[in-house]
Amino acid sequence: MTSLIDLLRPLSFRGKARLLKPFVPHSGIVISTIHGYKMKLDLKDYIQRMIYMGAFERQETALVKSSLCPGATFVDVGANVGYFSLLASNLVGATGRVLSFEPSNYVASLLHETIQVNSIQSIELCRYALGRENSTAVLSDVLPTNHSPTFFLPGSGPPVQIRVLDEVLDEKKIDCVDLMKIDVEGFEMEVLSGAGKAVSEGKIRSVLIEFNAHWLSKAGTSSQALHEWLVGHGLRCEVSATAPTESLVNRLYVRT
Repeated sequence: MTSLIDLLRPLSFRGKARLLKPFVPHSGIVISTIHGYKMKLDLKDYIQRMIYMGAFERQETALVKSSLCPGATFVDVGANVGYFSLLASNLVGATGRVLSFEPSNYVASLLHETIQVNSIQSIELCRYALGRENSTAVLSDVLPTNHSPTFFLPGSGPPVQIRVLDEVLDEKKIDCVDLMKIDVEGFEMEVLSGAGKAVSEGKIRSVLIEFNAHWLSKAGTSSQALHEWLVGHGLRCEVSATAPTESLVNRLYVRT
């Protein structure tokens, strides 16, 4: 069955996850080639299982592919195990740059291992979160079988560092971000607030961002407020990628 999964992984078609689900175990470690890189995946985790099947965020994948080219710069906020960081690395090549922000030690360690095993030079892993101010906070992993930790529930782990993206970009001498992807379980407005200067000045050319009504509400904001912030800072909604429910959607915003 592994050979069938490997054969079908690059293909994108409706119902793929449903077709392959009965044949994929929900536990165990596998080594797969993802976007041209060897990657260790833990099949008990939903996200990693979907990556293994080649069924993870197919439309978002297509948007990233259409937005990046050799030499481009990609910022991955909430990188998880690095699916989009690896895709971007493959697209931007040796002359491009990928900044991967992931404060969760579990998935950051997996991404670090992938970078080391494949000797990837274009990805810089930043093991801290981004927000509106430099501070610390505690992550809570509410679904152990779907690792998507949040700052908006009580946590018991060690505090993680939070930094401001405007300062990070200046520190790393990055003058242009071709695409920034943000998926941080309700913390999206905090991330953008810390990147207001870069967005307003046009340093960030496009943003692929998750609208999760549940977590945005927990954060004291809303999908409408998030949209209005982006539009108010000179971006327009170019396209929406489908999601399981209307309250969960990814949207691509570009400079007007």
